Amino acid sequence: MRLTRGHFQAFIGCSERAISTSSETFLKTPNLEKTFFKSQNSEDNLVKRLCRENKHEEAIINLCERHRLTEAIQVLDHMKPPSPLVYSNLLKLCLQQRAVEATKRVYSHIKRSGFFPGASNLNRIIDCYCKCGSLVDARIVFDEMQEKDVCSWNTMVSGYAKAGRLKDARNLFDEMPERDNFSWNAIISGYVRHDLPNDALQLCRTMLQDYNVKLNKFTVCSALAASSATQSLIIGKEIHGHIMRTGIDSDAAVWSALSDMYGNCGSLDEARHIFDKTSDRDVVTWTSMIDRYFKHGKREQGFLLFSDLLKSGNKPNDFTFAGILDACAHHNTESLGKQIHGYMTRIGFNQSSFAASALVHMYCKCGNMEVADKVFKWIPKPDLASWTSLINGYAQNGKPQEALKLFDSLLDTGIKPDHITFVGVLSACTHSVDLGGL
Repeated sequence: MRLTRGHFQAFIGCSERAISTSSETFLKTPNLEKTFFKSQNSEDNLVKRLCRENKHEEAIINLCERHRLTEAIQVLDHMKPPSPLVYSNLLKLCLQQRAVEATKRVYSHIKRSGFFPGASNLNRIIDCYCKCGSLVDARIVFDEMQEKDVCSWNTMVSGYAKAGRLKDARNLFDEMPERDNFSWNAIISGYVRHDLPNDALQLCRTMLQDYNVKLNKFTVCSALAASSATQSLIIGKEIHGHIMRTGIDSDAAVWSALSDMYGNCGSLDEARHIFDKTSDRDVVTWTSMIDRYFKHGKREQGFLLFSDLLKSGNKPNDFTFAGILDACAHHNTESLGKQIHGYMTRIGFNQSSFAASALVHMYCKCGNMEVADKVFKWIPKPDLASWTSLINGYAQNGKPQEALKLFDSLLDTGIKPDHITFVGVLSACTHSVDLGGL
């Protein structure tokens, strides 16, 4: 049932009658010192003294500053209606801690007290409910608001969009009396995030043509991601042109999104052109461009760019190593793989990372089972990918018995094999029969 102002006024009326006995109830409550302040440190002693002196607002603010939300709400439950500052501090802390039950208690106290909060405090309540997944509670608060600002609408639309309730998000978006860039980006990015890139592009075009709204870098990144997902090179170029014409404050994220769009649409030369123009390239930018070359079969360019990365002063990460080692495995270039292994060892890397699994995979694909086994045993807790690579490696390199023994060891660890593991096991069984082993 939708709450109306009449319902709310009736509720407040009941609350006012209840408040008439609040002082009597307050006198009967347990002593706060005995209730929850067990610590003897100086800061808690200060809170005890403030409570004894009926300075509950100061006590709550002190607790909020120390992120003691539970205790702060306990004090709230034992005091007379506080000032807006107290509610503001409590709601800010509720939002920071994503404390949905605490938010409900504060909001219930607000309604009982007869205090009518401003839009900023109600927006915090809606935001906390949305971020905690309580969209029904968020919508109730939103519908109860007598005066909504654009932030109220944006928070609710964004909450629906992030949760995948795009129909609700779009309906609310269409009802908005006014929109800003955040409004458009919330719904467009929601479409992109939930694999509806065509809807995102259609709305983006509407934004530009019908409303003449200037895109900001966040909306641009979402629109480019949609173009990339649909491999719409023409639309992607239109967005690129819009960026150049309007002089959007482009940063590494925008250039990276542009490069991704061109790369996924098959225009590697354009992607490389954008990459070369990016002044503040980080390791993610380098890794993405290197992976694009390998994805499109341009291994020489990929290896050369990896060499340039090492000379640039940027340190490769696990994703970089995994990508380059997979390329070495795919092209059976063990010599280069060994060089990369040596470099990884010199700079140090996480033995439990997926880069270590990529090393095992590379040596297995290149047929060097002795080194593959050594790397595998060097990993503290091998993951399923490492086990599967080694099992398949033994099966494909004429050592089916070792593959089957390793499979038994895998089962002993409690790790559940997947279909790729079983392909290796079946291959080992076949080779074992051929060799007269079964």
